[in-house]
Amino acid sequence: MRKLINKYLDDTIGGIELERLKVWLEKEKNQSKFKTILENHYHLNLGLQAVDLEKEYSLLLNKLEGHNINKRRSYFALYQRAAVLMVLMGLGYLLYITIGNSNESYTDGNFITIKQENGSIQVIMEDGSVEIVDSKGEIIGRQDGGQLDYKNIGSANSGNRVDDIIAYNELVVPNGKKMKLILSDSTIVHINSGTYFKYPVRFVKNRDRRVFLEGEAFFEVSKYKNSPFIVSANELDIRVLGTKFDVSSYENDNTVSTVLVEGSVELYYRNEMQENKDKFLLAPGQIASWQKSENNMAITVVDVKEYTSWINGQIIFRVRPFPEIIKVLERHYDVSITNNYSFLDDQHFFAKFDNETIEQVLSYFQNSTPFTYTRIGNTIVINQSKKTDAYD
Repeated sequence: MRKLINKYLDDTIGGIELERLKVWLEKEKNQSKFKTILENHYHLNLGLQAVDLEKEYSLLLNKLEGHNINKRRSYFALYQRAAVLMVLMGLGYLLYITIGNSNESYTDGNFITIKQENGSIQVIMEDGSVEIVDSKGEIIGRQDGGQLDYKNIGSANSGNRVDDIIAYNELVVPNGKKMKLILSDSTIVHINSGTYFKYPVRFVKNRDRRVFLEGEAFFEVSKYKNSPFIVSANELDIRVLGTKFDVSSYENDNTVSTVLVEGSVELYYRNEMQENKDKFLLAPGQIASWQKSENNMAITVVDVKEYTSWINGQIIFRVRPFPEIIKVLERHYDVSITNNYSFLDDQHFFAKFDNETIEQVLSYFQNSTPFTYTRIGNTIVINQSKKTDAYD
C-alpha cells in the first residue's frame, strides 16, 4: 500500500490503484497511517511552508471518480479553519471527509467489494451471505461465503431476455483474501489475493465473452462455440473456447504469465492497428511469460501445480528467486515486506507451505539463509544477521 500512496503523492496513480487506495482509507487506522506519511512527505519536500488546502482538496476530488464537489465543499469548510492551525493534520482529514461523506459505500481495504455499473459499491463478507442487486433492484447474483454466483441466480431472474448492452461489475479482492466466482455462462473463476476483476453481469449471445484482469485468477471456461472467452491482461489477450488455465498479471510484476492446465489457449498482443497479430499457442503443461519491459514472449514447460496450488490454499516455490517469493507472501498474508539484506536477492528457494503463519514461513527461510526480521503490525523488515558476515 505504501507504493500506492507514493504514486498518489507523485500524481502517477492509476484508476484501479486509486480505487484500492480509497477502499483502504476507509479504515480509521489506515487514515492515521496515511496522515503520518503525508506529514513526512510535506516535511521533506515543502518544509513548514503553508499548503494550499483548497487546491489539495480539488486535486483529490478530481481523482475520485463519481464524486460531487459542491456537495462536499460545506463539509470541507468545517475542517478548513482547524487546518489553518494544523496544516499537515488537515490533509489527513481530507480523505476522511471525501470518503466518509460519499454517496458510495467505500469500506475497509480488508474487505472484498463489488462495484456496480452505476458506481455503487457493495461489501462482501467472507462468512456472510448477500444478494447482489443492480440499480433497478433486480437480483443479479448471490454471495454465499467465499463464492459469488451469477449463473444460478442471475439467469433464473432474467427469463428469456436477451441483453444487447453489457453491464459490468468490478470485483476487488484485497491481499489475504480469495474468492470463487461463477459467471453467467457457468465459467468458474478462482480469484487470488490482490486482484481486480471486471466482468459482465450477463454475456451477450454470439459475442466475445471478454473479462479484464489485474492480478491473478484461475479460469475453468465453459465452452460456447460462437462465443470465445477472452481475458484482457495488461497488453495481452488470452483467447479460449473451453479450457482450464491460470493468468497472473499484477501491475507491479515485470511479467504477465499464462499457465495452461488443459485444453488450449491463444495469446496475442492487443493492438487494433495491427492486422496480423503475433499469436502464441500453448499446450497443457506450458507457461507463456511476457516480459513487459522487453516486450518479449517465452514459452516453457513447467509443473502447473506450482502456479495453481494457491486455489487450495497452498504455496509452492520450485527454485523461485527470493524477490518473487516476497511478492507472493505479501499478497497471501496481507503484509508489507522490505528486504534490506541484498544477499537474499540472489538466492533461490524450494518450499511448500499449507497453513503456516508468516512467522513460520520466514523461519523456514532463516534455516536456509540466516537473517533477522522485525514485524510491526503488517510491516516486516528483513535485515542481515551478524552471523552471516561470511556470506558477503
